[in-house]
Amino acid sequence: MAQRILILPSVLCLVLCACGKSETNTDSNSNETGTSETGQTDTSPEDTNPPEDTGPLPADQYCVGNDPELANCSTEQTFDPWIAAGGEIHYWIRDKKTEVFPFTVDYEPLVWYGYFQITSGETKRENTEDVFHVWFSETPNGPPLEGTGCEWYTTRAQGMVYWVQGDVEMGDQMCDIGTERRILYANFETRCYPGTYEGLCDDDNKQKSDRTYQFDVSRRYKLKD
Repeated sequence: MAQRILILPSVLCLVLCACGKSETNTDSNSNETGTSETGQTDTSPEDTNPPEDTGPLPADQYCVGNDPELANCSTEQTFDPWIAAGGEIHYWIRDKKTEVFPFTVDYEPLVWYGYFQITSGETKRENTEDVFHVWFSETPNGPPLEGTGCEWYTTRAQGMVYWVQGDVEMGDQMCDIGTERRILYANFETRCYPGTYEGLCDDDNKQKSDRTYQFDVSRRYKLKD
């Protein structure tokens, strides 16, 4: 079963110090203007062979099964290419819908881990309201991937959501999206948190408010030493 995590704004999701490795030499850092600066790390490929086919899968395979009454999913709004880094991009959650970002999983053996750096100017919400919710899934707006860290609840969109690909050491601390070339989805919404909401709260009764929620996402990754 996917592990649900509720993190208050003052606490980062999935603290990296537990794994005993340093965050120095990150490949991508935001500068003062919000753009990104990509550094170079001298490394040698490991003995893991990437898939022969790379790049996004055909667009007609994206968003299959999406319910437009519940979620916005479009080939015009993707996280392709998956292995990428950049500055913050603004997004909005409106009309009680989930914002869904399809992407094709590309495996790069030199990448140690990646993450979404999420920020927002929204005020903190009470944990009895609809709170910010992020998760990875195999279908648009679908059930979270199995594993640790594949789903995150927070009373304010401020923190990190980490992912790895087939890393045994890190897979028990970050969401392991696997190395298989396939379509996955990153989903963003506001909804009730089952552990604290006062009343009926489940995947069929998300108790979403009609308030607009603005958030920013910067996609980053770190190369192996």
